[in-house]
Amino acid sequence: MIEHYDETNGTLEEILSSMKKAGSAGTDRTTDMEELLLRFPVYEYAFGKTEDIPFSDKVIQICRNDCQRYNHCWACPPNAGSIQLNMEKVRSYRNFMIFSTLNEVADSMLFDQCMEAKRPHEELTREFRKVLKSEWNSRFYILSAGCMYCEECACPDAPCRHPEERLMTTESHGIVLLQLVEQMKMGIFSGGNIIPYYSMILFD
Repeated sequence: MIEHYDETNGTLEEILSSMKKAGSAGTDRTTDMEELLLRFPVYEYAFGKTEDIPFSDKVIQICRNDCQRYNHCWACPPNAGSIQLNMEKVRSYRNFMIFSTLNEVADSMLFDQCMEAKRPHEELTREFRKVLKSEWNSRFYILSAGCMYCEECACPDAPCRHPEERLMTTESHGIVLLQLVEQMKMGIFSGGNIIPYYSMILFD
């Protein structure tokens, strides 16, 4: 069931207390990935096959029209490489896991507040990446909601200062994130001031 958040859904603490697994491919590999993920305070997570991920190169048009970070971040379009090559990179993996965390803002209509509230999600994703690097025994690739490692990205005037810390966006890889979230039966929070943030792990 897709959740649409409104004031009757409860506080952030009440919602977080109901962390749930939205779906699973049920293999040994997903079980191993799940065990690593559950060391972290995520809200929801689900597994799927990359062949079922919805893609569109028109995602970049949405970024261009609606996102203030367009052409101002090395993890975002149009500076994150060819979208066609990025989509092929995603398809080169067999499986994916998507997970979410939640945070609360005073006003969800203010871009800066939503970006600042995303920092804990990025920090968790980077910590999870460290765990995977040390304990996962095959290749993987992480996509997230963006990169805010630096207070101000050097893009487009200078190269990325910390490429090893950068988190590439799902949008830069042509993934239609909202459609995927709905497809995986994960919660969508519309209205109110609780914001979901998503990361994806691609693996074989």
